[in-house]
Amino acid sequence: FMLLRREDLRDRVISLVGVAQLAETTRALEEAGERVSRYLLMQLLVNSGYGLAVGVGLWLIGVPYAPLWGFFAALLRYIPYLGPWLAALLPIALSLLVSREWTVALMVVALFAVLELVTNMLVEPLVYGRGMGVSQAALLIAVAFWTWLWGPVGLVLASPLTVCLVVLGRYVPFLKFLDTLLGDRPALGPSHRLY
Repeated sequence: FMLLRREDLRDRVISLVGVAQLAETTRALEEAGERVSRYLLMQLLVNSGYGLAVGVGLWLIGVPYAPLWGFFAALLRYIPYLGPWLAALLPIALSLLVSREWTVALMVVALFAVLELVTNMLVEPLVYGRGMGVSQAALLIAVAFWTWLWGPVGLVLASPLTVCLVVLGRYVPFLKFLDTLLGDRPALGPSHRLY
């Protein structure tokens, strides 16, 4: 909703900050919008590819309704950390019901485990890279914090909210500590690190 009404939201924020800071505020809002939009687009691509791989893999294994499970895998992957395993529960249960052998269920578990490892360790770092501007350690802490604060909604919104906090830290002087703590830029120069 905020992305759809971004012009109105931008105008309201500029009005609050004051027109004397028009250029800085506009630059900060544009950067936050770009980062969040790029993150959401990359997440859509990664999750769609993941869902496609799950659907094809389940079809090859012989699990009924494989495209449906692939769709749910792509959809549930928006929930960080828990979503893929929630998506795996029903295909695993169905494979236990349909087959008399454990091998089908074990192959489904292996499919989800391998896809999750490949996606988390190879695909996401390559696709996301440093595009978000948030350090990985800070993102893990932010996910825990936002989940504690708002539950499942915080879990889904943790990354975009943290990106917005980093951008605020870059442009608002008294919030500079947020950029230092959460950002992905080095906090110290090479000479200070060597010392």
